[in-house]
Amino acid sequence: MGGPPLLQPLRPPVSLDASAPSVQPPSVWRAQAALTAGILLACLLGVYSRPLGSMAAFWPANAILLGLLLRHPELARHPGSWLCALLAYIAADLLTGATPFMALTLNLANLTGVLAGWLLLARVRNQVLGFQNQRSVMTVFLGCLLAATVCTLAGAWPSAVAFHMPLWQSALLWLSGEFYNYVLILPVFLAAPSGWPWTWPLTKQQRSWNDALPLLALVLSELSQLIGGHGAMAFSIPAMVWCAMSYGVFPITVLSLLVCLWKTGLLAFSAFDFVPAHLDDVLSYRTGLAMLSLAPLAVASAYTLRMQALQKLHHAVHHDYLTGVLARRALMERGQKLLSRLEEDGQSVAVLMLDIDHFKQVNDRYGHAQGDVVLQTFARLASEALRPDDLLGRLGGEEFAILLPRTQREQALAVGQRICERLRDHRFPLEDGAPFQVTLSIGLHAVVSIGAQDSIEQLLSKADAALYMAKRSGRNQVRQYGPALAPSSM
Repeated sequence: MGGPPLLQPLRPPVSLDASAPSVQPPSVWRAQAALTAGILLACLLGVYSRPLGSMAAFWPANAILLGLLLRHPELARHPGSWLCALLAYIAADLLTGATPFMALTLNLANLTGVLAGWLLLARVRNQVLGFQNQRSVMTVFLGCLLAATVCTLAGAWPSAVAFHMPLWQSALLWLSGEFYNYVLILPVFLAAPSGWPWTWPLTKQQRSWNDALPLLALVLSELSQLIGGHGAMAFSIPAMVWCAMSYGVFPITVLSLLVCLWKTGLLAFSAFDFVPAHLDDVLSYRTGLAMLSLAPLAVASAYTLRMQALQKLHHAVHHDYLTGVLARRALMERGQKLLSRLEEDGQSVAVLMLDIDHFKQVNDRYGHAQGDVVLQTFARLASEALRPDDLLGRLGGEEFAILLPRTQREQALAVGQRICERLRDHRFPLEDGAPFQVTLSIGLHAVVSIGAQDSIEQLLSKADAALYMAKRSGRNQVRQYGPALAPSSM
């Protein structure tokens, strides 16, 4: 699952003057400007979350930057993007009164951690984006841990100097904070649909109040934390798992972020501050909450992959492997259900039996591989001529059937003639010769009003009788079932 590139391929314009500087496309400047503004705001948010004399309680900038660079690799491969991010980091610290030493050293450490995470996750970008792989959650976990560790190694010492704390305390606070922020924020960017937020499709259409029950259970479980106690953090786990199975990967990443921020707020205002004096509580809280957010994500990812596997299996069972249209059994089952619905409403139906003319000669003269191409092309051309509610299936070999609900004889005749013309006019190219053409014979049977005596087998049998007459009458035509099996002009 990955979004479309934000930028066009970064190729400098050709200039006849070798000394003329290359000019970046305007889209690059706009993207980098947006990146700079976003990171600046994220850094300011982190700066203002710092307890007095300590590091930030919440620092989203690094995870946001890594998420944006993974979603838009063209932006990540441009050195100017990294420079813009560094300037945004430094500007946020300088604007809030930090010393130049603190602004430069701490933010170089931030950028070093982001680079380490990007070098790892960019190699498996297609696997982690959208969490469409069984190892996606573990891969993201390792990427977050690597980014947090590298950032800690680079920033623990300057942080200890800047905030006047022992090096080991600085390292533990930095590592736990970075890991916590990455695990909560990065999955949101990786799982987000492509495009702008207001164009994102819903993963599940809400059709009843039952669909809101998992979310309601989550809200109630979070409110129950007001009871307090050491186990309050785990109250929401069953509801989060329920949400993960109900809403999918991206919604659960957003819910996990909101829930963890809510828990952070409760603890910050009621239990302890994020300062070295409460180091044990801070480490336990951050690590536990980060791990807690991974569990629903793993459930949502595994459940989504399972549903996708079941859909693929269902498609393989009910569709022809070569042409992609309905298999014979699926066509008969769905066709009979369709007739039952049409009978209740007194609607009409038309049935077409289609057979590719002289198909055995195509296989004998051009090979079975070329015969497969003919079948696949016919299925595509026929599908393009049908409505979404129409049923197209392969009965076997070169024989197909189409059910047209709520269709009169004249309309069905026009559909059959259109499919015949499209196939006849199509040229099948050959590597060592002139292209060839194939034709199609069709039998048609239409019923004005479905009755209890009409079954899918009977309708197909009558359409097959019309097809037989079309074959005997010279092929490349549509024949209607009736007393005289009337011919239809092409």
